[in-house]
Amino acid sequence: MALSDNFKKLRIKYHLSQQELAEIAGVTNKAISAWESGLSEPRMGAIEKIARHFCIKKSNIIEENGIEDISLDQEQVKVDGNKSK
Repeated sequence: MALSDNFKKLRIKYHLSQQELAEIAGVTNKAISAWESGLSEPRMGAIEKIARHFCIKKSNIIEENGIEDISLDQEQVKVDGNKSK
């Protein structure tokens, strides 16, 4: 259940509601709820939108404990709002 755990951890890490994450992913808050409970899984497009928004790798979302692997540099980019290229 890596995916469902990672979505919840991501929301907690960035202090987001299900509605806020849904807006980032381009889905409904009910979809986020279903992902977090393991009732359904997101399409790759939604994962890509989330990864791009937080400047993280898709593997951070998909792989078990992937959220814990987000480096401090990646977190700082999101906090500061500056994307490095």
